[in-house]
Amino acid sequence: MTVRILAGTADPDAARALLGLLGQLPGAEPAPALPNSTALLDTLARAAEAGVDELPEVVVVHDLIGPMPALDLVRDVALRFPAVGVVLLTADPSPAMLASAMNAGARGVIGMPLSYDELGARVEAAASWAAGVRRHLAPGRAALPAVAGGTLVAVAGAKGGVGTTVTAVHLALAAQASGRSTALVDLDLQGGDVASFLDVQFRRSVADLADIADVSSRVLHDAMYVHESGLALLLAPADGERGEDVTDRAARLVLAALRQRYEVVVVDCGTQVTSANAVAVETADTAVLVTTPDVVAVRAAKRMVRMWDRLQIRKPQDTTTVVNRHTRGSEIQPSLIGRITGTRIAESAVPAAFRELQPVIDAGRLHDLDGRSTVRAGIWSLAGELGLVTGATPPGGRSGGRRLRRAERDRGQVTLETLGMTPVILITLILVWQAVLAGYTFTLAGNAADQAARAAAVGADSDAAARSDLPGAWASDLQGPTVARSGGQVSVTLGLKVPVLFPGAIDFPVTVHGHASTVDETAGEGGTP
Repeated sequence: MTVRILAGTADPDAARALLGLLGQLPGAEPAPALPNSTALLDTLARAAEAGVDELPEVVVVHDLIGPMPALDLVRDVALRFPAVGVVLLTADPSPAMLASAMNAGARGVIGMPLSYDELGARVEAAASWAAGVRRHLAPGRAALPAVAGGTLVAVAGAKGGVGTTVTAVHLALAAQASGRSTALVDLDLQGGDVASFLDVQFRRSVADLADIADVSSRVLHDAMYVHESGLALLLAPADGERGEDVTDRAARLVLAALRQRYEVVVVDCGTQVTSANAVAVETADTAVLVTTPDVVAVRAAKRMVRMWDRLQIRKPQDTTTVVNRHTRGSEIQPSLIGRITGTRIAESAVPAAFRELQPVIDAGRLHDLDGRSTVRAGIWSLAGELGLVTGATPPGGRSGGRRLRRAERDRGQVTLETLGMTPVILITLILVWQAVLAGYTFTLAGNAADQAARAAAVGADSDAAARSDLPGAWASDLQGPTVARSGGQVSVTLGLKVPVLFPGAIDFPVTVHGHASTVDETAGEGGTP
């Protein structure tokens, strides 16, 4: 989360020191310091005219600012701009000064000389308070979660191998690509594979935050790795036994700190229920349970949901189940899984297409999955269904939603083109079949003429001989045979009709003629010479 900070001080040295430290805070955007109270109030008033969202989240007031006394200025800012968190900077951080500042409306007091840790903690607390106030003031935001900060999505698997990590990674990538600051947390503490899937080698992990009572922005920043895709990663420990150090209290503090800093936090909870990932499932705005459409995985999903319910972690009706490796021909369809588990079934199912995933998984670069992949389209569609994707344009020039719509248009276009080609295909098949029937009729006519000629040559019944090898449909329409004898030769001519598509149904008006001749063996027995 970006924190805009406006400072007011009349001391140039204090201004340089303050802006220098503010610039080092993660996510901080300090504006140039203003020299007096008049300039500070005028700047805030101009920003307020454009809307609450244009105001800085934090204002730091030096007790030597003038001409208005610092406490009066703090009180004025707090009254006129309640969506701004005010912090007082003073060389006298005594209990009396602290009480006076709080009574005036300050959200914290910072002592001089400046300390990075103290400055970061006070600014972060003031920014969190300002964000909470703005959520209540802004119209149309009543549906936001009660917990302050960004959206938390917990992704758990019914059993090993159902695609939990792949789903979590691409949900986070979809949110990041749409322009939202996103953190991906691996709370599969003993077998986390997020680092392997994203080609990351990093020594720090969530276990390094286990013993820290106050997880500040600086501490969180030091433990996280910024991936080339833009995702902020908080990884599982490389040594699985260190996962036991991450207690439910530590997980709660870490997730709360992440929600204050990022708009979207996606947690890979793995397939085992631990105290740490139970906190993630319990506090998440959305809990996603990944399963595959097979008996073993569905039974495991049912066991997982019942366990969450018994441990009072999450109710089945508050859980969203997504079906991975879905096929239309599967006997177990998503609607049946919903009835068995008692959970809500996501409308977006992820298709079975492991061949698309295998190259990027083997290379450890899941973020390089082709944008045309049906698996990626399915998971990014799920991200849109969960409200993780905005209308912003990701790298590559198209948003995740646009990619999905383009894929749907492509599929629709292919369907229409196929339907449009169907008559052409049918006509082509009919013509080919008709050509086969015509060729077969030519063959039958020639063979029948040969049989009739041989029969006539020895004085036998040429008509019966011609019909002997003809199929019934052709024999019924036989024309001839006509026998002619001349010069010791006997010639036979006959005709056959070419059927249309089905022999015996309709005939073409064209007749195929067969001709054959042979030596007249009856000529020496009184036949025609």
